[in-house]
Amino acid sequence: MKKWLIGIAAVGVLGVGWWLVSPLFLDKVVNEAPVSSSSGSNMKEQEENTMKETDSSSQDEMTNDTMNVNELVGIFQGADENHDAKGKVSISGKNIRLENFEVTNGPDLYVYLVEEGQETKKGISLGELKGNIGNQNYEIPGDHSASSGMQIVIWCKQFNVDFGRAEIGKAM
Repeated sequence: MKKWLIGIAAVGVLGVGWWLVSPLFLDKVVNEAPVSSSSGSNMKEQEENTMKETDSSSQDEMTNDTMNVNELVGIFQGADENHDAKGKVSISGKNIRLENFEVTNGPDLYVYLVEEGQETKKGISLGELKGNIGNQNYEIPGDHSASSGMQIVIWCKQFNVDFGRAEIGKAM
């Protein structure tokens, strides 16, 4: 009976260990189409409509078509030597787009909109990170909005660690 308990405990420890370590070796790639900036419809409807369309345009051309004069942009940087992030973020209205995005993978990663000087966990959660590589869309919830000086942060909720951030400002 003692061997059974030790065996069950060992399987549990191995399972938790794999869950914590496997993100370092496994990448999740996402490639969502840009969300159009049409007014009056929500992001999910826009994503469905955008994904139904077929266009031979390059990804850059499609993105330029959706750009807005009042767009905010930023470039991702890693939080430290162990957590790297790169790529571009653009915000138009309530729509946030991560492009050519890549971040060190980890467990329990979320995307947050954070005021300057604010602790990440006190910011606005945009949801779980869809993938550590690729192009992806998020929506600012409720009556919240983004402004220059704010940051988009990739945050590990489980360990309260920032993986990367992009300070946003007016597009040039």
